[in-house]
Amino acid sequence: MKTYKKLLVFLSTIGILVVVMSFYSFKADLRASESYVPQTPWENLKVLPQNISKDSLEHLMKNFAMSLGVKCNHCHVSSSTDPKELDFASDAKIEKEIARGMIKMTNDLNDNYFKPYFPEPIPNQVHVVNCVMCHRGTVNPEKYLSQMGGMYKTYDPERDNRKEKELEAQRKQ
Repeated sequence: MKTYKKLLVFLSTIGILVVVMSFYSFKADLRASESYVPQTPWENLKVLPQNISKDSLEHLMKNFAMSLGVKCNHCHVSSSTDPKELDFASDAKIEKEIARGMIKMTNDLNDNYFKPYFPEPIPNQVHVVNCVMCHRGTVNPEKYLSQMGGMYKTYDPERDNRKEKELEAQRKQ
């Protein structure tokens, strides 16, 4: 009788393990198949790449919203068919065009001032320029940036400016 119970417990344990493992393998298969679903072209992406994934686009937009302290409706208008939804493709708000200009500006700064020097020399604090560096949770960073004038009085022309000299030499070529 004891052997029968031990065998029953052993087989039950094996059965439970097989069931649990099959659930995990099924879940993994679903994730793998979802990642290979071809992305339909976005309706109105002008600055961001057309092949950006939905997850990446949503993460980027949430980052923009948090950096400026706004919600999605700051740049996107309500849908004409359902006012509770947003029309992400619409260019009806000027804020969306301003955001595109800001994306171009930060991409340009990163491409010209950070990527050419990556990985050396590595700056102590700044690795890339992004929205929050200036906006700091406000739509218009003018109040914060208006205090920058005091910093320019401490500018030292004798400082190490090899990066600027190298970029200027590259432009002249």
